[in-house]
Amino acid sequence: MDHSEASRLMASEKYLLDELPPDALEAFEEHLFGCPECALDVRAGSLFLEQGKIALASPAAAGRVPAEVREPSGWFAWWRPAFAIPAMAVLLLVIGYQNLVTYPALKGASAENRSPSILPAASLVSAVTRGSNPSTIAGRPGESFLLPLDIPPQKVFQSYVVELHNPAGGVDWSLPVSAEAIKNTLPIRAPGVDKAGRYELVVLGLTAPGGKLSEVGRYPFELQFATAVNPQP
Repeated sequence: MDHSEASRLMASEKYLLDELPPDALEAFEEHLFGCPECALDVRAGSLFLEQGKIALASPAAAGRVPAEVREPSGWFAWWRPAFAIPAMAVLLLVIGYQNLVTYPALKGASAENRSPSILPAASLVSAVTRGSNPSTIAGRPGESFLLPLDIPPQKVFQSYVVELHNPAGGVDWSLPVSAEAIKNTLPIRAPGVDKAGRYELVVLGLTAPGGKLSEVGRYPFELQFATAVNPQP
């Protein structure tokens, strides 16, 4: 799925509403990882829904008219002050939050994604054999890094999943990968982490949708954080 198709299908909106069919969902999630515009749309929509729920749960939005004085319901009943004033307050609260907090932050993130930069990287073109030294990445806490990865294709697998295992043995994230995508080196952009140490990319193969995952390979690397040097007076 490319960006034009995602826009035509309104994939971001349907993704947030859980209305994408399984095949389109998998294709959009794969596209989402490498498309800053769609990622921005999903993040903005998610924040809008989250703030809307918080605002609607506030006391101002919970105002009600006693049952004994209510007028017959209907479309124009929403314009009565008892309903219109709390509703407008909630709407203004959500819009104000979006304009003052959410959108400036997202625009800054989008501008950063569009600017060229040099990211620390470790080439994981082949699984490290036991006893050999893993690749090393020198970065900073919270800084993204690149993990170029080669996965040897195997006809038995229809698709793959790449997981990042942290030094404690937990899984930080997982990424679905199609069999078509592994024909070339995968330039995986990993989100920044706060802890240095030995990490592993674990590749799992899937023989059929909903089937059992089988381990294909492990790609360890060492993440190191540079120590800041204070200038001498």
